[in-house]
Amino acid sequence: MEKANYGIDSPRIITGLILLGGAALSTAALSFSLGTSQTSKTFAKVSLLVGGYFLAGASGMVWYSKVGKRRIRDEILDRITWRGDEMVLDVGCGRGLLAVGAARRLTTGKAIGVDLWLRGALSGNGPEQVMENARREGVADRVQTAKADVRQLPFENGIFDVVVSNFVLHELPTPAEREKIVREMVRVLKPGGQVVLVDFIFTGQCLETFREYGMVALQRSRVGALAGWILTAILNFGFVRTYLVSGQKPASTDGNN
Repeated sequence: MEKANYGIDSPRIITGLILLGGAALSTAALSFSLGTSQTSKTFAKVSLLVGGYFLAGASGMVWYSKVGKRRIRDEILDRITWRGDEMVLDVGCGRGLLAVGAARRLTTGKAIGVDLWLRGALSGNGPEQVMENARREGVADRVQTAKADVRQLPFENGIFDVVVSNFVLHELPTPAEREKIVREMVRVLKPGGQVVLVDFIFTGQCLETFREYGMVALQRSRVGALAGWILTAILNFGFVRTYLVSGQKPASTDGNN
């Protein structure tokens, strides 16, 4: 069986990091070869460090795309108590990482991946790649796709048992837009349904918004795998943290669907 390919995340950023890293290393080499003063040597050393950081960042992002995000996927899906007959929604599914992963844990259930599949967000981004990966994983009969804005999901209230999302929250630029995606996740969940998402910023706001919409059993915890550590190291010099947010819709509601 062919191995599923979930693409390279943010390929333009990776290319930019490689170009910046190469330029900095070239500057360092030129400074070392031509400069004789202490200032020139210091500048060369700084350029060497900067170049190394950019290239390490690019390498870390490639590692995340090929290995790390599969580990984060498993952490997300392991938070769910599975029966096998769930209806699952993957919000911002890309090439189907979570949708296909969830489908592998289902028997009679379905996993639906929604996205706008914007160019540049992920290499080879598109709904056809979701279904190709589902085919490669042997779960094509349990996976569907729908083109949709995550701020206005095209589903009725309360039809999903599970809603998952990976690194989508930060793509929404304003608090109001982030509030909309959280509201929509809660709206489409069945009473008793579970939500789990991961991101590296805005997870605190996300947690509070879930609380405002009546979600319970809320947790916000660090992604503990090596993937989380590497992302922490390469994003903003380690000043951001990758968090997993999970919660449940109350089994009985007061109409706030």
